[in-house]
Amino acid sequence: MRIMSSLMIIGTAHVIDLSSSLEVYIRDFDPTCIALELDRERWIALQTNSQSSGGPFFLRFLSRIQKHLGDSFGSSPGSEMLVAGKIARALGADIKLIDKPILVTIRDAWKNMPWIELWRIIKDSIFSFVGRSDTSFGDSLLSGDFTEELRQFSVNYPTIKSHLIDRRDTYMSKNLVKILRGNHDSRIVAIVGEGHVDGMESKLSSLNPKIVRLKDLLSRNNNTVSFSIKI
Repeated sequence: MRIMSSLMIIGTAHVIDLSSSLEVYIRDFDPTCIALELDRERWIALQTNSQSSGGPFFLRFLSRIQKHLGDSFGSSPGSEMLVAGKIARALGADIKLIDKPILVTIRDAWKNMPWIELWRIIKDSIFSFVGRSDTSFGDSLLSGDFTEELRQFSVNYPTIKSHLIDRRDTYMSKNLVKILRGNHDSRIVAIVGEGHVDGMESKLSSLNPKIVRLKDLLSRNNNTVSFSIKI
């Protein structure tokens, strides 16, 4: 059955304030549904500004890095999801949470991780805690191009990439297809991290999705006037 619907995938960075350009792209597309790279637990945590101090070590490690990057760039991790949710409500669009539960994802990755990857995580976490960092990552955030970082991530952490990126690409793509099959007149904007865009675009190629990359948001963010949506 051919799905007669419209889909836009927007790649963001979870630690940069891109609310102005994000709102412009969403409003221009005029969606009936906004799909977020979140599960129910993370959506509630974002809305209540609460963070769990428990969970697997790797999850706490990722949360700490994300908060540090967000502080550096003047944005709270996940703020773009809150902005998208507020825009959805303003437009009368549905909000769909399309991601796999993060604790399940992390638990599966942790359980299948070889010792060499575990050692690299421990080593990298020690470097981050003592203040050593790679400035190239910050440069990539500002340019919107993570090609080299994703390549290195695939080499150094193949198991983690498989669980945190590849399998979630599949999971979120399947959920988008379900939404579209449920309503052929839907116009969906999916808000996901930039690292998911290529994989989801490939898996959803038959739908010919419109792609907005992080670099597009960054470029437009410097030349746009914000609407009234606040978080």
